[in-house]
Amino acid sequence: MEYRFTLARIVRAGPITTHAVLDEWAHGQITIPVPTLALSQITGLTQEELAGAVFEIMANTAAVADTDVDPHGWHLLPRDGENHLAAAQSWSAAAT
Repeated sequence: MEYRFTLARIVRAGPITTHAVLDEWAHGQITIPVPTLALSQITGLTQEELAGAVFEIMANTAAVADTDVDPHGWHLLPRDGENHLAAAQSWSAAAT
């Protein structure tokens, strides 16, 4: 297992399952499922607010299956036009 901080972008927020992509897992090409209710409770966001949100998270980036990514520590990045990738990279660098 290789847990590290990474960027998670919500690409679909459904009533049951939310799908996120992680830049550092599968090159952001495969979504990981997260229960919408659990993510809403963790982040305080509604289903509608989750759509398009960007988070800093801790995840197993060496996982071979989406079920082994184990995303946690969801930290919402602001939507005020800030470069999300740069913010996450600088935050990740500071954490290592």
